[in-house]
Amino acid sequence: MRSLWAGVLGLMAGSVMAGDFPPGGNAATLARGFALPELGNPAVLPAGQRELRVFLDISNEYVSEGACASECIVLDGETARLILSERRALGNGWDFGLDIPLLIQGGGFLDSAIEEFHDWGDFPNGGRELAPKNRYEYRYARGGVTVLSVQEPDTDLGDVALRLGRRLGAQFALRGMFKVPTGDGSLMGGDNPGAALWLEAGLPLPERWSGFLAAGVSANERGEVLSAQQNREILFGGAGIRALLTERVHVLAQVYAHSRLFDDSTLTALSRPGVPLTLGLQIQTGPNTRFDLGFQEDLSLTASPDVGLYGALTWRSP
Repeated sequence: MRSLWAGVLGLMAGSVMAGDFPPGGNAATLARGFALPELGNPAVLPAGQRELRVFLDISNEYVSEGACASECIVLDGETARLILSERRALGNGWDFGLDIPLLIQGGGFLDSAIEEFHDWGDFPNGGRELAPKNRYEYRYARGGVTVLSVQEPDTDLGDVALRLGRRLGAQFALRGMFKVPTGDGSLMGGDNPGAALWLEAGLPLPERWSGFLAAGVSANERGEVLSAQQNREILFGGAGIRALLTERVHVLAQVYAHSRLFDDSTLTALSRPGVPLTLGLQIQTGPNTRFDLGFQEDLSLTASPDVGLYGALTWRSP
């Protein structure tokens, strides 16, 4: 841990490193019981290199649908995730990573701003304007029986992720992840083991452009949240593209997609696949440091958070 914080302090120094894509997965509360890895790392770290990152995102979600006599759901809350990550080259085309997430769950502060943005862009609010502002409530009922009810905000450790990567030629990497059940299922922080295996490929693009394609499968033990309906195998994939605007600034777009997480439901929040879209900037602040910022939107409408904002500081050894 000392080495991790030493790298964090080093983020403030130095002046352009080649960067991978920032995390772009599904940050929804109900997705925490699944090993859905970040994508966009088709290059394994070269021998002797180490990468440290501090990542913060804030995701706001609101869904209210159904009739509770048959089936109904309310997902209303905001989560800030602070993730400390370290990745090391192991040599001979291998690298290893560790992600430690802290979850800060509550009603948040973005509800009014999101409503105003939707009104400005003439986007549907989905009933947000009728709900209490900055409320924290997660509730699901079937046949008049409450299956899930969480209304108390909390701050706790989420599920730790261990990652391993293997270079396959110049443009490909085979990657795996194991989700360690360190979260608290009663607080919707995870709590079940899961693993994922996927292939990433860098795209052959012109000099000022870069991109990737990725696809894989996730297998999970059932967790505490909606365990009877949880799918144990999930297919996922993604694509991203990045363009150089100036010597130090890149603009990027990334689409992440996965099959539906739950079965036996007619509600869109549970029956639709997740398709979050991430748009952002990467700013090279030094030869070994980078700052990322951007936002995420829900293309599938209710299967991932309405809005997410993120920022990340990354340091990579020379």
